[in-house]
Amino acid sequence: MKRKLCMALSALMMVSGMAGFGIVAGASDGDVTLRYGIWDDNQKAALREIADKFEEENPGIKVEIEVTPWKDYWTTLETSATGGSAPDVFWMNAPHFAMYAQGGMLASLDDAIGDSEVASKADFPESLVDMYSDNGVWYGMPKGFDTIAVYYNKELFDNAGVAYPTTDWTWDDYVSIAKQLTDADNGVYGTALQLDEQAGWYNTVAMFGGEILNEDKTASGFDDPNTQKGIQCWVDLLDEGVSPTYAQLNDTGLSDMFRSGKVAMMFGGSYSLSGFMADEEFADKFDCVELPSVDGKKACVIHGLGNVIYSQSANQEAAAKFVEFLGGKEAMTMQAESGIDISARTDCQSIWVDSNKNYNLQAFMNMVDYSYAYPATMNTSAWMTPMYDEVYAAFNKDKTVEEACADATAEMNEALAQQ
Repeated sequence: MKRKLCMALSALMMVSGMAGFGIVAGASDGDVTLRYGIWDDNQKAALREIADKFEEENPGIKVEIEVTPWKDYWTTLETSATGGSAPDVFWMNAPHFAMYAQGGMLASLDDAIGDSEVASKADFPESLVDMYSDNGVWYGMPKGFDTIAVYYNKELFDNAGVAYPTTDWTWDDYVSIAKQLTDADNGVYGTALQLDEQAGWYNTVAMFGGEILNEDKTASGFDDPNTQKGIQCWVDLLDEGVSPTYAQLNDTGLSDMFRSGKVAMMFGGSYSLSGFMADEEFADKFDCVELPSVDGKKACVIHGLGNVIYSQSANQEAAAKFVEFLGGKEAMTMQAESGIDISARTDCQSIWVDSNKNYNLQAFMNMVDYSYAYPATMNTSAWMTPMYDEVYAAFNKDKTVEEACADATAEMNEALAQQ
């Protein structure tokens, strides 16, 4: 998202006559319909059940869930937020948070909810509360958090006579197993490039000892040889012939290839679980295991969504009630039992692990011990866009890893210098 968004949001604040980040008085008489904006259709059914429970306990308030696919979500939200028509409540992530908070588009939860007995800051890990706080003001109710593990197709392992991976495996083991599972004659690959940064190279870069940004987030880490190793390891999978090409994955999608039995192993987030479970023909064929280690080091990026209130909403009181409910133990328990997300509440996290004994969901929880926060700055997309372009250039063999990382360093540093 570009710097112009922050300017546009600030301009809208002045036009509307709002001061600071306080709550706008909204309609409270009669029936209210809240719009709830999300980007994952796989979670809609479970969230609908949670919304139904909220409606049952809050007569007069209805909730409409609006799903905008990820590829369109932020563009659509930018347009609606600057135009005064964003959903009353919507999902927020770390890369976009500062822009919306400092642009005045998010209502303060300190004002709206405060020290509620239903859901307060004390109910969540401090890191998740801090992720959605700006200048000491709390804006985002933690929804859940995501860690990364390896999904694997048990049927393909069984057919090849290969033992399932275990917690103590290494990257070398990962590559070796991928070779054993690759069946070129039948178009089956042992593993695949992960084109998503959160589920892919953000983890291997850290595993190999590199970094995406330096510690104070003022410079790129792509000039670090260890960072380059964390990119090179994916290119090596291509060279070994154990992964589909970048073009194949960009066209078909990794999750689809995994479900169809064309890819035996994939790095994936806990957020992918519900989609795999919903596929009746595939649900019994997969399991999960912790990420492999490199020289004894494991690493995993962690991120979590927040539910936020649109500061221009005409239904502030109802929106606050809904966000409060979403963060409460009742809703968080329903969310965890559905398996769609690891609940952010500390007293509900184990429920997600126990939600389905058919899978080793503990693998995702174990990766928390090796996790680091998803890299984000005031204008994350400004440096993330060139990073994507250069990493993809390496994956598509348009550039060597060294060339791509050198170019990424220069372009990222230029963007970071302007923040």
